[in-house]
Amino acid sequence: MDQKKKITVVYYLAFIALGLITGMLGPSLPTFAKNTGTTFSQLSTLFIFSSLGFMSGAFIAGTLLKKFDGHKVIAVVLVLLAIGVASLPLLQNLWLLILILFLLGICQAHLDVGENTLIMWLHGNQVAPYMNGLHFFFGLGSFIAPLLIAQSLRVNENLNFAFWIMSAVILIPVLFLLRFSPPTLETSPRSKTALSEKTPIALIVFLLLFFLGYVGAEMTLGNWLFTYATKVSTMDAEQAAYLTSIFWGVFTFSRLAAVFISKKLSTTIMLTGNLVGGAVTLILLILFVNQPTFLWIGSVLHALFIASTFPTAMNLAEQIGAVSSRVTSLIFIVASLGGMISPWIAGQWIESATPVIIIWIVLANFMISIVMFGSIIVFQQRRKQKKPPLTEAPLTGNLNR
Repeated sequence: MDQKKKITVVYYLAFIALGLITGMLGPSLPTFAKNTGTTFSQLSTLFIFSSLGFMSGAFIAGTLLKKFDGHKVIAVVLVLLAIGVASLPLLQNLWLLILILFLLGICQAHLDVGENTLIMWLHGNQVAPYMNGLHFFFGLGSFIAPLLIAQSLRVNENLNFAFWIMSAVILIPVLFLLRFSPPTLETSPRSKTALSEKTPIALIVFLLLFFLGYVGAEMTLGNWLFTYATKVSTMDAEQAAYLTSIFWGVFTFSRLAAVFISKKLSTTIMLTGNLVGGAVTLILLILFVNQPTFLWIGSVLHALFIASTFPTAMNLAEQIGAVSSRVTSLIFIVASLGGMISPWIAGQWIESATPVIIIWIVLANFMISIVMFGSIIVFQQRRKQKKPPLTEAPLTGNLNR
């Protein structure tokens, strides 16, 4: 195995941590509420401060990657994440819980921005399957977390066992990460033409708004699916935890499949399938809200369709030349804004309105992404008509990857 592949494997192991933290929050909300003596409406503040932490971290993550050894930055972040996760089930004060999740958000941003940037620099215009692989391991972590929590609740009636196991897993990549030198933008295997091509501001704005909508949708459903299931059906906490785990399990499988599919299909075709399929399944969940069986079916289908959206959109960013650490930071700042506002709005309505409001909020986010994706395609086509095409793989053609 050459050095590039070894570094990629370490990135994959480290990205499990991000999935674990994302997957653990939703199933943990009822226990957090019990531990702190708060309501779901009050607890939804966690999403605000977690995302504020992420946004704060994303502001400085790009700068740190340019000034310091990227692998050392990620190693420090992983250690801090492990300590924070281990402490969460012990907290009995809401504001202390909020503080820890705010700090975890800062660390998550460095890991997210760092690894997405470094893997683009490492593989350049061949990044598509590796990017999907990276986000497969995010899905793997998100799948494992609810399973661990369900078992911990069943056996011990608390979260301690699950969170301490996750903390140990997060530390594993640190042992290998420092053995390799990190890639840089200057060593990225992209053509000089692509690196010198200036991406129009309008195109970047469309891309940022795309991520705002999509991440708002993914985080809202991912974080509130557990609670939604217990309110809209007769599921108990353990069954809802398994539904959440199945959701993330299908999500993970779909991302693994996308590693191979991305070698055959264009970015445009993949994203079109992601967005149309995701929107249709949400509409069906609304139409069949009174049929508990379809909650399982609809959740599985939705996960299947949306799983590769984020990594494929990152591939899109690479194709249009948005590969600098600064642009990557902007993507994650705006994405975090969506992940903060949308789940918070859902939390304000879930107890005072019908639970299906959550699905409507997710669908509204999806529509933002669909409109922005269409705008990117139209803008890019007009841009091509004004000048000769680049030597890079075209946005709407099959990728040679």
